[in-house]
Amino acid sequence: MAGCGEQRLADSELVMATRSLSVEPGRAMIVLPPGSPPVIGVTQRSYENAIAQTISLATRGRTPGENTIQVAFFTAADLPDNTGVEGNLLKLPGIDDFAVTQDMEERLPGVAMAPSAIFVQNKYGPFGYAFGRGASGEACLYAWQRIADGDRIFRPKSGAISVRIRICDPKASEASLLRLAYDYSLNASLRRSGWNPIGDAPAPAPGLGQAGAPIYPQISPSEPPSPRRVARPRPARASQADDDRFHDPQPIPDRPLEGYPTVPPPPAP
Repeated sequence: MAGCGEQRLADSELVMATRSLSVEPGRAMIVLPPGSPPVIGVTQRSYENAIAQTISLATRGRTPGENTIQVAFFTAADLPDNTGVEGNLLKLPGIDDFAVTQDMEERLPGVAMAPSAIFVQNKYGPFGYAFGRGASGEACLYAWQRIADGDRIFRPKSGAISVRIRICDPKASEASLLRLAYDYSLNASLRRSGWNPIGDAPAPAPGLGQAGAPIYPQISPSEPPSPRRVARPRPARASQADDDRFHDPQPIPDRPLEGYPTVPPPPAP
């Protein structure tokens, strides 16, 4: 009878088909500036040499695909790209033209994207971006960046960070979408010895905190004020005496005027 009874399953017996886990939006490795599309989900996966996240953003519009940020933190491990257990090793994404074009075709199907030839740089270093118009003319931007300290960018010994941003918005402009790539912030780090792909913070200005070295705020020039209309002074009103002087009545003649009939005076009472 005991063998025929119901047996409870333990949680350890459940085998998931994917290694990806859903984490809270507050644990996203990248934080966008205020006013950006809200984060609706974060999917995280751990590899032998990296931790990767797909940060899903609110998406609106008719362009196929989802607004996402794909970020990966790589260790400084010297592992070949083709090793690992069942592909449990993330390869550092390429930043060459062919690799970027493949990424854009996959995440922005049917959208003609034009890579920008202008050099742009945020607080973590240079990055690249492409802009195009999706369905119904909505603005689409794809940005990519690799962060690594020093000139060892292809085999970094201090780790590396890969960032990919894909976003389309029917009510946005190129400048507003580009602000996401300029103002995003890293929200995490790896607790590994020697892991520092960003590098040390720059030294402060030599004159900081010293007397005789004023620092002025950078104030953008404002529009010149519109000229004020100055009321013209009205001429002073002439007094009644002046009016009488300039407008004296004609004197009454003491004799009849020629050409007019003579009117007799009224009879005496």
